Amino acid sequence: MGWGPAYHWTDSKLKVHAFYCMLGVSLLQYLHRKPCAAWPELTLEGLYEELSQVQQFDLVFPGAKPGPAPRVTTVPSSQSLVQQRLVQALGIDRLIPDAAPQDAR
Repeated sequence: MGWGPAYHWTDSKLKVHAFYCMLGVSLLQYLHRKPCAAWPELTLEGLYEELSQVQQFDLVFPGAKPGPAPRVTTVPSSQSLVQQRLVQALGIDRLIPDAAPQDAR
């Protein structure tokens, strides 16, 4: 984690910048605690790398006629064992809707 870039010149703005940096580090440490139970040897960098590869895709199936709304199906990307455990430990799997077709909004 780095301090910069800090494009501030006044003391009060530098203090706020330092606060934001420390808040970010604290949140990362807090977020890192839960996955440690699922995968103990995972570092913060490894956590970031694994979570950045977890994706989901929305497949849009247009209707046969111009009138009906298209159907949308959400499909998660394929995940490694580490990613599956992280998704479960952090509760991300509850955010991914079922893969059943849904009406487009």
